[in-house]
Parts: sequence; structure tokens; C-alpha cells
Amino acid sequence: MTTDVLLFIIVGGIAVAAAIMMLLQENAVYSALFLIVNFGCVAFLYLMLDAPFLAMVQIAVYAGAIMVLFLFVIMLLGAEKLHAPTRQFRWLAPLALALAAGFLLVTGVAITQGQIDLTEPIQRPPMLRVVHAAPLAGVVDVYANGQLLAEDVSFGEATDFQGVPPGEYTIGLNPAGTDAPVFTTTITLAGNGEKTINAYSAVAYGGADSGPLTVGLIQDNLETTEARTARVSVLNTSDQAVNLVDFGSDFDAADDRVVLGNVEPGALVDLPPLAEKTSLRNWAFTGVDEAQTDLTKLPVLFRLNNPELFSIERDTAQLLVVGSEGLFDGSVRSVVIPLVTKAVSGFGSPNAIGELLFTRYMLAFQLIAVLLLAAMIGAIVLTHKEGAVARRRDVRRRVVKPLATAIGSQVGHDVLASVEDAPKLPEQQPSGD
Repeated sequence: MTTDVLLFIIVGGIAVAAAIMMLLQENAVYSALFLIVNFGCVAFLYLMLDAPFLAMVQIAVYAGAIMVLFLFVIMLLGAEKLHAPTRQFRWLAPLALALAAGFLLVTGVAITQGQIDLTEPIQRPPMLRVVHAAPLAGVVDVYANGQLLAEDVSFGEATDFQGVPPGEYTIGLNPAGTDAPVFTTTITLAGNGEKTINAYSAVAYGGADSGPLTVGLIQDNLETTEARTARVSVLNTSDQAVNLVDFGSDFDAADDRVVLGNVEPGALVDLPPLAEKTSLRNWAFTGVDEAQTDLTKLPVLFRLNNPELFSIERDTAQLLVVGSEGLFDGSVRSVVIPLVTKAVSGFGSPNAIGELLFTRYMLAFQLIAVLLLAAMIGAIVLTHKEGAVARRRDVRRRVVKPLATAIGSQVGHDVLASVEDAPKLPEQQPSGD
């Protein structure tokens, strides 16, 4: 038996024993002290799991601040007194048992039906979105196997990711408000056991002079990003190869560099992870000229100098779709469509646990909260002691010894007696002279 297992058995046994003693104690103060012992054991278990921060929080917050509040409430309600109270709510004990049974039932159902697995990440169904990058197609409605996914999708917009079962899908683009598709294509969505999330983007591009209307299926990488970074991918839907260049500063050409070089039409290229708040003001997509060594001489197609559209936020996956759109004068200009999606939270991270609690286990979570609220109110009522009824007191001032009696005892006679009865001084005797 290893040391870790032995420590776990010892500390876990102490924690369970402290919890049992907390329930069996008649004095509420002793119960609170045993609860503090239980919290200390839990903090030690956190240390064994290499989580010193949680151990510190367990000691400082729960064993410290929370227990001080508990003891204050116990003293305030007089729950530490051991005299037998007069119970006025006899129905509270059965109700408490019923609430406890309901609590156990809800938690049991949540655990057994929730398919919780702590060894493997959750495998999610494929997710699909459609990106409108075909400028001449106009406003369209998007259908998948005849079912409407989104309506009134304009150029440069994308539908939200929607979970769909794996299989083949016929994507149709209809002019908004019509039933006749202008383009249809068949795509296949398959699961990938190596990925936590399988996300696909069906990008519609081309049309007229830029080539036939095409829908290309790409697999988005929405996996967990590194700490304080974002993932950026570039999809080139134009009819020419492009470079992604960082021009550095306007005064020194030596700091210009090619971030991505010679991205062919239809290619999808991933950038290395970018740190959050990386400035893209000096980044631009340019044409490709292998013979040109001066990057400032390359034709600039589109600059990413709008921080409201192009910014690097951590825990996001961004897809930059390079395309073109026609102008009123018949000319064509290059455009870049930014599509920003929040990356999946790391398996077992606080964000992932929070998302799981507030989505899949929301109902059970709310029921448990209601049960705990009822239990807290019941505990306050049960610990409230009903003492004896106080008798009405005579608040008038009582003098133990009247003032005249006290004075009389000092002077040697009753001061309230008549003057005749009062002793008199002896008469003055004549002198012998």
C-alpha cells in the first residue's frame, strides 16, 4: 500500500468520523467544531491532489469565515443550550425527512442519468454552420435536407453552429423568401473521436466572374486553446494566392515579416497560437510576387486595421475568410470576413464544469438549491428554543427600609413620634456660684 493511499484512508476516515459526530452531537457548538475538523480534512485531500489554492480557500473561507458565521447564528438563536424545548411544529420532522429523501433522489438521478465520466472527454455530435461569402448570390435562405437552418443570410454573415446527427446532408441556398434553390450540394459530417468538438463550416463562395458558385466544407478547430491565446485560421476563397504580412511600423521596413505566405485559392491554413490583445493594425493581406523582396512593394488587398472587427481575444477560434465583392461601378475589391467563435473549455476546467452545471444539469441544480433553502429555513426553525413565559414584573421602586426608620436608628428614637414623647435635654442647673 502506497503512502498516498494510506494517507487518503486515514484522512478520509477522520473526515467521515467528524461528519458522523457532527450529526450525533446534542450541542450545536460541538457540531460546528466537528464540521471544522471535516473541512480541514477536505483541505488536506486538496493538497494531496496538488491543488494548494483550493486547500487555502477551503481553510480561509469555509473553515474560517463560513464557520464564524455558523457559530454566530448558533449563539444568536441559543441553539447551544441543552434544555428541552417546547416543540410547536411537530410536522417539521417528517417534512425534513421527506426533503432529505427528495434531495437524495434528485442527486441520484442526476448522477446516474448524467453519464458522468471522469476519464474521457465528452464526445459531442457534429456542429454545422453555413458561411455566405458569395457576393453575387444576394440574400439567401439556407436549408439542410429540406429543413430551414437560417433565413435572410446576407453576404459576409454566417449561421450559428447547430448540432446535427452524423451523416450526409444536402445544403441548399435559396433566394430569400423563395422555394427554388440556386445551388445545392451534398456534404458528409462524420464524428472524430480524437476531438472534443466536431465543428464544420460550409462556405459558399464564387459566382459569376469569380467562378461558379461553390460550397466548400472545412472542419473548424474549436479545441481548447493554450492559456491566454487564440487560434486563427485563414481560408482563401478568392481567385488568387495571397500573403498575410505584418508590416511592423511605418518607419522601419526591417521589421516587416510574412506571417503566411502564398495561400492558394481554396486553401485553409492555421496560424500559430496568437497571444491575447495582439495588435493587428499593421497586418494586411497582399498579392503574391516571388520576385519582389521588398514587402512594401506588394499590392495590398485588405488591411486588418479595424480593431472592432479584427482583434485577438483569448479562448477564441477565429476564421478569416478572404474573398471579393463587386462594387456599383463594376469593379471588384477584396474583403476579409472575420468569424469569431468561443473555443471549447478545457475538460475538467472550472468553465467546463460551470457550463455543464448550467446546461445539462440545470434542472437538478435548481431543485437542489430549493431543497437546500428549505433545509436552511427548517434548521433555523428547529433550533429556535421556546423558553418559559416571563411573568409580569412590578416595575415600581421598592424601598427595603423606609427613610424615617433609617434615620431613627441613627439618632436613637423615632423621628415620627410626637414632640411631647421625644426625649429632651436636661434642664440647665444653676451654677454653684
